[in-house]
Amino acid sequence: MIDFFIMIARFFAALWRSIKREPQARAVFIFVIIMLLSGTVFFAEVEHWSWIDALWYCVLTLATVGTGDFVPHTVYGKIFTIIYIFMGIGAFVAAARIIAQHAMDQAEESPFDKIRQKFGKKKDA
Repeated sequence: MIDFFIMIARFFAALWRSIKREPQARAVFIFVIIMLLSGTVFFAEVEHWSWIDALWYCVLTLATVGTGDFVPHTVYGKIFTIIYIFMGIGAFVAAARIIAQHAMDQAEESPFDKIRQKFGKKKDA
């Protein structure tokens, strides 16, 4: 169970580091948040789903999980979903790639690298 919490902590550390260091990462994450919010508002209003159900559907759709428990029934909902999928999946994958890259960069760093840098010692010495 402790491994799960360590993994979650590393995920959020990588997320924070990528947002802090890369302007491109900030733009992608802002776009993903806008996609989630706009989809949630749309499905809550047009399909008359609860806010949490609409958000649930948006997250599952962008993550390409698709459990099938919610399906748009209106024509506008179906058209919006088609556009939403094409726009959102690319952004979601880009965000996942950025987080994964920063997590791998963190895993490659030794915990002692910062100490070595502080005291001016090289890795090989």
